[in-house]
Amino acid sequence: MSYPFSTARLWAIYTTEKYWHDLVERMNSGHGHVEKVTIAGDTVTVEIQQGIPADKLPSAVTKVMPGDLRIPRKNTYRLVGDRIEGETHATVDGAPVPVDVTGTTLTTGDPATTDNKAEVSVNLPLFGGKIEKAVVSELSALLDAERGHTVEWESENPLT
Repeated sequence: MSYPFSTARLWAIYTTEKYWHDLVERMNSGHGHVEKVTIAGDTVTVEIQQGIPADKLPSAVTKVMPGDLRIPRKNTYRLVGDRIEGETHATVDGAPVPVDVTGTTLTTGDPATTDNKAEVSVNLPLFGGKIEKAVVSELSALLDAERGHTVEWESENPLT
C-alpha cells in the first residue's frame, strides 16, 4: 500500500490525535469511537472500539455470533530511524469462541509504502476457517478504506 507523501509526513499524521478521531468518525460513525490516544516520544498508541452492524456481516458469521460485532483494537506505532513500525491487536467482544487478529506494519520511503501482515485465528471447528476468511476480507477492505481516508485527511489538514 502506498501513499502520495513521505513516511515523515505519515508519522506527522499518526501523531495528530485529531486524525484518529476523524478516522473513526468516517470509517465507523455510529458504531465506534476512540478510547485513548497516547503520544510519548517516538511511540503512538491508539485504542479504538470499532463495530460492524449485523446486517453487514456474512451469514457464516451471524450464525455463530448474532448481533453487531464489537471489536476493540489497539495500534502501536514507533518511529525507528526513517521508518514506522506498527503492531495491531484486535479481538471480537462477546464471541462464543476467541477471535484474535494480530498484525504488523512497516512503512518506509518517499513516497511512503506500507507492508501489512496479519494473522487471524478463530478457534471453532468447521466454521472457524469460514469466519477467518470473512475477517481477512473485512480487514483488507478496512485497510484500503483507512488508506483512502488518510490521503484525503492529509490534503485537508496541513500540518506544520
